[in-house]
Amino acid sequence: MASRSLLALPLVAVLLAAPASAEEKKPEKLIPGEFTATLTLASDYLYRGISQTDENPAIQGSIDYSYMFKEDFGIYLGVWASNLNFQDGNEATIETDVYGGVKGEVAGFTWQLGMIGYLYPGASSRLNYDFYEFAGKLGYDLGFAALSGGLNYSPDFFGASGDAWYAYGDVKVPIPGAPLDLAFIGHLGYQWIEKNERYGAPDYLEWQAGLTATVEGFTLSLVYADTDIKRSECAGGRKICAARALFTVSRTF
Repeated sequence: MASRSLLALPLVAVLLAAPASAEEKKPEKLIPGEFTATLTLASDYLYRGISQTDENPAIQGSIDYSYMFKEDFGIYLGVWASNLNFQDGNEATIETDVYGGVKGEVAGFTWQLGMIGYLYPGASSRLNYDFYEFAGKLGYDLGFAALSGGLNYSPDFFGASGDAWYAYGDVKVPIPGAPLDLAFIGHLGYQWIEKNERYGAPDYLEWQAGLTATVEGFTLSLVYADTDIKRSECAGGRKICAARALFTVSRTF
C-alpha cells in the first residue's frame, strides 16, 4: 500500500499543477497596449477658466490608448468630446479633441510631448474655430504631494487669434487619514494671445482650488474656479469668465 501511495504522488502533483499553469498563461491581446474610456458629467465645461457651455452642464467622454515600448518610454493617442454653447447661433455644439505623442519617465520625472487638435464639427470655416497646439508636460510625485506642469503653444489659436502660449501648474495633496482618498487639488495657469481682440479676452490668469475623492470607482471633484478677466473684457461683457463652483464626477473603464 505504501508503494502505491508513493507512486500516486507524482500523478497528483501533475494534476494539481495543470490548472495553475493554465491560469498563468494569459491570452495574447489582439492589439498590444492599453485602452481606457472615461465618462464625465460636469456642472460646466471650463476651458482655461472660461465657460464653453454658457455656464450650463456638460457631458464629456474620451477613449485613450497607450503602448509602452519600454518600461520608461511609450506612445499615447486619444480622442475627447464635449457638448458646448458659444451663443453663436448653434454654429458649434460639439468640441472634439484628438491628441497623441510620446511619454516616458526619467530620474523619477514623468514627461509627455505631443500635439492636440481642437475640432468644432458643424461650425462654418469662416469662424476659424479649429486649431492645434504643441504640448509638453512634466510631473513628479513627492509622496506627500504630486506636482505637474506644462507649456502649450499654438501658431494660430482659436478664432484665428494668432500665436498663443499657455503655461500651467497643478498640485494634488492627499489628506493623511482621510477616507475616500480625499485630496486637495490646485491649479494655476496663464494664457498669452497675440490678437486679443479676435479671441475676445486679454491675456489672463486663471486658477482653481478644491477637493477630490473616490467613491465606488467614481472620481468626484469640487473646486472654486476664477480668472482675472474683467466682465467688460470678456466676450462682449458676458459672465463666462467669472468665478464659479465646478463639480465633476467621472468614471474610467
